[in-house]
Amino acid sequence: MTEIRRVIYVPILHAKEDSGQSASTLPKNKLKDIKKGKNDKQISAVNAMWEGIAAKIGALNLPWSQTRIYQDGAPVCGNELELAMRLAESGNPNFSFILDLIEKGAKYEGTEDMDLLLREYDLLNQLLVNNPNVDRKAANAAYQAKSRELLVLRDQFILNRIVSTLNKGEVALVFMGVMHRLDKLLEKDFLVSYVIYRLPFRSVGSIYNA
Repeated sequence: MTEIRRVIYVPILHAKEDSGQSASTLPKNKLKDIKKGKNDKQISAVNAMWEGIAAKIGALNLPWSQTRIYQDGAPVCGNELELAMRLAESGNPNFSFILDLIEKGAKYEGTEDMDLLLREYDLLNQLLVNNPNVDRKAANAAYQAKSRELLVLRDQFILNRIVSTLNKGEVALVFMGVMHRLDKLLEKDFLVSYVIYRLPFRSVGSIYNA
C-alpha cells in the first residue's frame, strides 16, 4: 500500500489591493493621512495574521526534521535561504516565521518557476506604468486575465515541485496566497489539511486568532 504524504495548507494574505476609488480631489495632507491610516491597519492585520498562524502551526506539534516548507513567490534559484534571510531582515513577517521554523529543523524549498514569476512581475509593471493614453479599466482587465493564466501554470509547477521533493514520511507545510488553487491539485495525491480552510479578505487577524 502506497504511503500517503501529508500537506498542511496555509492560505495567506500578502497585501490588500487599493479600493480603486479616486481620491484625487482630496487635499494632499488629508490624502496622506488616509493612506497612512490604511497602511497602519494593513500592517496590523498582517502581523495579527502571522501571530495566529504561528500559534496554530505550533499547536500541531509537527516533526520539524521531517517537514519541508513551500512558499509562493519563492523561486527555485539555488540561493533560496539567502533570499529568505534578506526578506526576514527587511521585516517581512512571513519569512521571519519561516526562518524560525528552519531553526527548529524544517527544510526550506525553492517553490516557484523563476520565469513565471518574472512574467507576473512584468505584467504588474505594465499595469502600474502611468500612461495617460491607456484605458486603466481595460488595462486592469487584461492584467487580471493574463495573471489568472499564469497562476494556473504557477500552481502546476508548484505541484510538480512538491511531488518531486517531498519524501515518504515527510510533511509539506505550504504557504499560498488566497488566489492560488493549488490545494485542489494537491488533493489528488496528498492528504491535505488546513490551518484554516479559506481565508476571507476581511478580519484577517480575528480569523487566525480565533
